[in-house]
Amino acid sequence: MTTPYIHRVCYSDTDAAGFVYHGRYLEIFERSRAEWLAQKNLSPSKLIAQFGILLPVRDLKMDFHKPGRLDDILYVDQAIERRSRAQLSIRQTARRSIEGSTTDLELIVSALINIVCIDTITLKPKAFPDFLFLPE
Repeated sequence: MTTPYIHRVCYSDTDAAGFVYHGRYLEIFERSRAEWLAQKNLSPSKLIAQFGILLPVRDLKMDFHKPGRLDDILYVDQAIERRSRAQLSIRQTARRSIEGSTTDLELIVSALINIVCIDTITLKPKAFPDFLFLPE
């Protein structure tokens, strides 16, 4: 998971106070993980049809560090923190450019997301295919 996913905060991402609504970060992080799959020429539907697996979120913990705002450009990164046979812990972060700097980013939100690999028919845990973790 190397290339950051870039998301521009639009009006529909914000709440009445003008901040990114907390639930929106889940959607942004999901899009980032979908992009990671796309970079590997995969998609959730391809994983289902060709490999018989689903990758649902089992649980997550989010920390909100600073409010995101309308027109912010968010850089979303992810890193695998722990991998077992059928579970993956991914640390995802959203950062934005610090005003006046072209290189520094400030942390907006971070999450530890636990994803499980399950069989599409039995809905029981199934080992992650190794090809998901090969370098791009």
